[in-house]
Amino acid sequence: MLVSKVLQLHDLFTQMPLYLTKKINKVSTYAVWNITETATDLALLTGFSAPHGSNKKKCEWLATRLLVMHLVALFKIRYNGIGKTAKGKPFLIGHMANISITHSFPMAAAMIHLDAPCGIDIELPKSQLVKIQSKILHKSEYQHKHNTFNLCKIWMAKEVLIKICGQTQLSLKKEIKTEFINDNQILGHIMSDEIKEQHMIGITPIFNYLLAFSQLKS
Repeated sequence: MLVSKVLQLHDLFTQMPLYLTKKINKVSTYAVWNITETATDLALLTGFSAPHGSNKKKCEWLATRLLVMHLVALFKIRYNGIGKTAKGKPFLIGHMANISITHSFPMAAAMIHLDAPCGIDIELPKSQLVKIQSKILHKSEYQHKHNTFNLCKIWMAKEVLIKICGQTQLSLKKEIKTEFINDNQILGHIMSDEIKEQHMIGITPIFNYLLAFSQLKS
């Protein structure tokens, strides 16, 4: 029954204008939803009841589930639900494919990668980031401290890196640094005692938001 519902949702999504699906490569895809529905509308689509909270929080929770259901259908994976690790990292119940979800109302996004941990983040660039840049920026990134868009890109790239490795305790300032390859790509470095990794992160505009997503591991 769940498989049938997912296929029906896939057919529905292809007809919705406020929706984007982007194939990164043969094993990875992301999808974005601009939420215009009420929580009641989304609950009818999913057949789920959202956790208690505001209408906005319910919409974000339901929209990300719909997006993951759509993504697994693209790869012909049975959807059995989403679980969370002790550190809050989401995973597909009953399957080894990797997922990541994000929301910044009214935008929601999700990503799937069949073979490797992945990360996705969506944010609205805000001038308030300048006020907290001292908590975000590695010393190698100080040239961006007055640039709202670049600050947002750095913030998002670091959020993606944290989601990839599932280590929420990493210091954004001391243990993660970023390197701009161009306007649409950032190379992220994790430099903690336990983790030494580099990941390429793509950046793309979605309406007036920015979307960051993991591209490959080097």
